[in-house]
Amino acid sequence: MSNRRILSLWFPRLSAERLLRRDPHLDAHPFAVVRDSGQMQVLSSLSLKASQAGLTPGQPLRDAHAMCATLLTRLQNPHREAAFLGVLHRWAGKFSPWVAQQDGDGLVIDLTGCAHLFGGEAGLVDQVRRDCADLGLTVRLGLADTLGAAWALARFSAQDPGHHRSGDAIEQEARATRAKAGKRRHWERGGPLPGLPSRPAASGEIAAPGKAHSAL
Repeated sequence: MSNRRILSLWFPRLSAERLLRRDPHLDAHPFAVVRDSGQMQVLSSLSLKASQAGLTPGQPLRDAHAMCATLLTRLQNPHREAAFLGVLHRWAGKFSPWVAQQDGDGLVIDLTGCAHLFGGEAGLVDQVRRDCADLGLTVRLGLADTLGAAWALARFSAQDPGHHRSGDAIEQEARATRAKAGKRRHWERGGPLPGLPSRPAASGEIAAPGKAHSAL
């Protein structure tokens, strides 16, 4: 059994929350980042209030305005979003010397041999969560033996109790993700690793070694 441990971080509201950090007044109303799609504009990233208003990513902007007249929007800026993810990439170096960007809205961190510096895996995951809260960012996490399993945990575990997926489906998705990531993985060294106290992590975020299927 491999001793490798991989942490996947997914920022599902990254584009919207990047702008909310710069202009908190935008959060007075439902807010969305929009992008061009063919001959129309669609929602690309939503604030929490926009999601609570029933809006969804990929929804045509005209339909969104019909549903939510108070919706505020800004046009997507891929260059600045990539630069912001680069800032988060450097921040994540505090947890491990090996960090990579993932899917344009996430990070993957090889924690092998690092978690004990934070009081264990639960303590490290809790520190990540607190840092992201301080940054005004929504984050979902998955920690497992493989990149694919960690990716799936971050995106699909403990999100909708009524939505169950088979182990075979997870394994197929994990294999596809590992193949895709293997083609474009670029690990980079990060910063130092401070020691911090531990606090229990949320259920479903951490798969015990060799137990990814039971956690999903």
